Amino acid sequence: MVNHKPPLQRLPQSLSSSRQALALDTQAVRDSERVDYWREMVLRLFADVQIAAPAEPNFHGSMHSNLTDVMRLTHVAAAPQSVQRLHRDARESYEDCYFAVLMLSGKQRMQQDNRQVEIQAGDFAIYDGARPHRLDFDQEWSELVLSIPRPTLNRLVPSMHNLTSRRLASDSSSGEVLRNFLRSVAINLPGLSDKELAALSFHALNMIGSTLTLDQQLDESSIGAREVALLRAKMLIDANLGDPCLDATRIARRLGLSARYLNRLFNSEQTSLMRYVWNLRLDRCRDELVRLGPGSHRVLDIALRWGFSDMSHFSRAFKLRFGMSPRDCRAASEGADQSKSTSRNSVD
Repeated sequence: MVNHKPPLQRLPQSLSSSRQALALDTQAVRDSERVDYWREMVLRLFADVQIAAPAEPNFHGSMHSNLTDVMRLTHVAAAPQSVQRLHRDARESYEDCYFAVLMLSGKQRMQQDNRQVEIQAGDFAIYDGARPHRLDFDQEWSELVLSIPRPTLNRLVPSMHNLTSRRLASDSSSGEVLRNFLRSVAINLPGLSDKELAALSFHALNMIGSTLTLDQQLDESSIGAREVALLRAKMLIDANLGDPCLDATRIARRLGLSARYLNRLFNSEQTSLMRYVWNLRLDRCRDELVRLGPGSHRVLDIALRWGFSDMSHFSRAFKLRFGMSPRDCRAASEGADQSKSTSRNSVD
């Protein structure tokens, strides 16, 4: 019997910014088109890579993916293949991520920065999706991939670039807690509500940050009390950024430190404690304005979600930091997307 399937349809470019739960499967296309369709899936949700797979009619791959404010969570399962990235820089904003991987079944060899590691079910590792890397899968496999913006993880974990392509969180008790937590998220991913995913992704981000810090043994004897305190402060701020009551007094009390001491810590990075908080909030607002586009969320709602309670102050601070108003930022992003789409359509 001939299986008449619809012709291959290119996945929309906007897929990378979609807030809807995505379920993609190569079974949606003809057998001869599956590898090309799989590469398109990887391109839209992860990065521009080359994929080599055995020329077999039963090649398959599926993804179940959700995007939250802090990361994309994707359950991936597929047939044997090799994946290689040659580009050295992010070509799109969604590529500018670290990919944190919890292997669920099978195994893979990961290569980056002249390091190679083999991970199997239960192992956790990270690679930089924007820079050259190679992944080899010799058997059926599945994994949970957390796409975390590089600036976010770099803020939480000192020398993050030294941790790529290594087996992480493998021996410590905190590492076991992290891996069990991520495994549970992977199992329950399809049934989680948007609110549950938002909360769990924040927990996952902070657990990864704290676990990797411990994995590097970043204690007072190795990098000093000031660096540890600064890292703890950044992690606390990141986890509570949407709280409008988050101020220097509350941060200092939660950390058991004085506000004056915390300001001295942030002065070493040419900023102050609350300026760091405000700038991080503005960055998150700008990211949402660019990613979500017009009509999806009001500027007011985005500002409130990230801890701003005074719209006049928000608008002034946004324009001072980015040189344009929030609405102009959203309009400029829409114009850039339309221009890029027109250009690509003309090429096609």
